[in-house]
Amino acid sequence: MTVQPAFCPEEVKHLEFLQAVIARHANTSFLVKSWAMTISGAFIAVATRGPSWRTAAVAVALAAGFWLLDSYYLRQERRFRTLYERVAERGNAQVPPFTMDAEQHGGPVPWRAVALSRTMLLSYGVLVALDTMTVLFLA
Repeated sequence: MTVQPAFCPEEVKHLEFLQAVIARHANTSFLVKSWAMTISGAFIAVATRGPSWRTAAVAVALAAGFWLLDSYYLRQERRFRTLYERVAERGNAQVPPFTMDAEQHGGPVPWRAVALSRTMLLSYGVLVALDTMTVLFLA
């Protein structure tokens, strides 16, 4: 059984920096989801009170916009997670010390895979589908 030496203080600090960025991205993604649900719900409530299909169409557009914004943050979070894993690997000389360049040193994360992931489809796909059904019902 081989025992690996503990991380040096610089490596630990680098991992802490990366973890802080990952946590901020995850928090921002949560906030975007909550704003998307709140604003979309408000527009749908106004649209059904009116009834105005145009207001409901704005809700669809806003939900799609929030979907793209949340996809951006989730994509960045995944890049930083990959960078974190590479920094945590022992003997990985490819990652310079204290680098925060997730685009160059993180893994490739395609937009489509993120935007159409199970979580995003359950969050925004359902929201857009409900908003679209409201538009069709009010039209």
